[in-house]
Amino acid sequence: TPCNLTRYNKELSMVKIPSKTSAKYLEKKFNKSEKYISENILVLDIFFEALNYETIEQKKAYEVAALLGDIGGQMGLFLGASILTILELFDYIYEV
Repeated sequence: TPCNLTRYNKELSMVKIPSKTSAKYLEKKFNKSEKYISENILVLDIFFEALNYETIEQKKAYEVAALLGDIGGQMGLFLGASILTILELFDYIYEV
């Protein structure tokens, strides 16, 4: 049965926001005071640390149809070689 594994590691970093320039911009945009903005505005960035993944699949090493095909091919090869050998022996006996 396939299983899904999701592991999240957290990393925390902080900085005092807003800067003077962005504080003025946010004051105008939200019509709030600088104190309100500094106490109530949060910038949250969520991102993947790595964008790679690994897929593991199980497959049959040898299918039954392939096994039968290989056995049939070997039998045909040996049968053909045996018939040729017998015919060569008859040809040799006939020549001698």
